[in-house]
Amino acid sequence: KKQSSVLNSLSAWTDTGEDDQSQDKKDKYRELVPDDEREGNTLKERLKVWLDVESDNFNIMVGMVIMANAIVIGLETDIGPGPFTAFEHLFNTVFFLEMCLRIRLLGNGYFKEPWNIFDFFLVCSGTLDLWILPLITMGSASRVFYRFSVMRMLRVLRLLRILRVVRLFRMFQQLYLIMQAFNKAFQIVLLMGLLVLILDYVCAIMLTQGIGRNAQMFGDDEGKILHWFGSISKSMQTLFLVMTLTNWDEIAFTLVKVFPSSVVYLSLVLYIMVTSYTMLSLITGIISESLITAQQEYRQRREKTMDEKKKDLAFELRQFLEDICEDEKDDYNNVKPEDLKTAMRGDQEVLVKLASIGIIIDEHGILGLIEKLSNQGQNLVNIDYFVDKLTNLVGGATASSVMDLKFDMHKINCKLDAIMKKLEIEDPFPMEIKEEAQVPAYVQHHQAPVKRSSLRISHGGGDAIGVQNSMRHSLIKDSKPRFAEE
Repeated sequence: KKQSSVLNSLSAWTDTGEDDQSQDKKDKYRELVPDDEREGNTLKERLKVWLDVESDNFNIMVGMVIMANAIVIGLETDIGPGPFTAFEHLFNTVFFLEMCLRIRLLGNGYFKEPWNIFDFFLVCSGTLDLWILPLITMGSASRVFYRFSVMRMLRVLRLLRILRVVRLFRMFQQLYLIMQAFNKAFQIVLLMGLLVLILDYVCAIMLTQGIGRNAQMFGDDEGKILHWFGSISKSMQTLFLVMTLTNWDEIAFTLVKVFPSSVVYLSLVLYIMVTSYTMLSLITGIISESLITAQQEYRQRREKTMDEKKKDLAFELRQFLEDICEDEKDDYNNVKPEDLKTAMRGDQEVLVKLASIGIIIDEHGILGLIEKLSNQGQNLVNIDYFVDKLTNLVGGATASSVMDLKFDMHKINCKLDAIMKKLEIEDPFPMEIKEEAQVPAYVQHHQAPVKRSSLRISHGGGDAIGVQNSMRHSLIKDSKPRFAEE
C-alpha cells in the first residue's frame, strides 16, 4: 500500500464494481479515505476525537490549561506580572479558540447554558484586558484621568481572571457532582444550623441567668465567669467554643468549684453529643445522600444524551445507506450483503461517531456483523435492522422492554394460529418447543423459506437464535387439495 491521493481512493472504490452514479452519491456524503488510512489511526481522525468539545478528552485538556493558568496567576501575585505576560496571552488564546469551537458546534444554543455564558464573559474580559485596552492606551495621547480610569479597569479585569479556576467544576465531572451535592444539601444544612442556633440561644439565656448573674460565687474566677457567661452573646460564643471542643475542659474545671461535678460533666457531654457529633453525622449523611442523588441524576442525563446521539446517528446512517443503495434495495428495504459491505467499507467517520456513543468497533467488525446478519451471504440484509443492530451493540435491555417484546411475540403467534385455523392446517410445531421457549416464535420473511425460532432473551440485550423449522413446504402441501377443490 502506497501513499495515495483521492484518485487512489476512487480507484479503490471502483475496484468493487460500483457504477459511477453510486460513486457520486458516496462523494456527496463523505470524503473517501485511502487504503492505508482505513485503520482509524490517522492524524485527521485523532484530531476529530480530541477537538470534540463534548468528549472527555477535550474537557480534560482544557481543565489542565485552567490549572496551569491558576498556577501562573498565583506566581504573578507573588513575583509580578512581568515574566508571565506571554503565558497570559497563550492562555487567553486557548480559551478563545475553545469558545469558538463550542459556538461552532452548538450555534445559538451556546448562549442558553449558564456555564457557556460564564465562559463567554471570562473570555471577553480577558480579551479586553490583554488585547483591546492596551491598544487604546497606546494609540492615544491620553490625559492623566483617562489613563487612570483605564488602569483601574485593568486591575478589575485581572482580578476576574481568578474566576477561571471555577471552570474546573465543569471540566472535571467528579468536582461538578460534588458541587451539585453540596448545593442540594446546603438548604438542609442551613436549617440544621438554625436549629443549633435556637438551642444555643435557649441555653445561653439559662447560663446567663444561672451562672453569669452569680459570678461572685466563684471568687477569684469571677472575671472568667463574666467573660464566659456575662451576657447572652458571650454565653452563645462560649457554647459555640464548647461545641467545637475548644477550651471546654477549663470551663468544666472552673464550674465544678461551685456546682456538682456530675451535673457539670453530664450537661457538657450531653451538649457536645447533641450539637457536635449528632449534627456532624447528620450533615455527613445528608451530603452523602445528596452526592448519590446527584450521581444518579448525572447518569440519567448522560444516558438520555447518549440515546439522543444514538438516534441521530441511526437516522443519519439509515438515510445514507438508503441513498447509496437506492438502486440495489427492494421494496422492503433489503439489500445484498455485498452492496452493504461496499457502502460501509472505508467509512472512518462512522467509526468515530460510533465511538462517541460508546461503541468501539473497526471495519472488520462491521463487515463481520453483515456476514452474520446475512447468514454468511445467503440472505438479504434489511437496512433498518442492520442500522438498529449496529447502533445498539452496547447497552442493556430492561425487564420492561423484555416483557414488551414477549407480549409482541405473543400477539404475532396468536395471529399465526388464527391464519392456520382458517387454512385448516395442523400446527407443524411441537408443543414442547413452545413450552421450552416460553415466548412466541420469531417469524422472518425473506426469499428463503419462512423460519420460526425459539427465543433466548437475556438482560444484556435481545438476540433471536435457535431451532429453525420450515413452514412453507408444509403450508403448500396441506393447502393445495382444498384450494384445488375450491
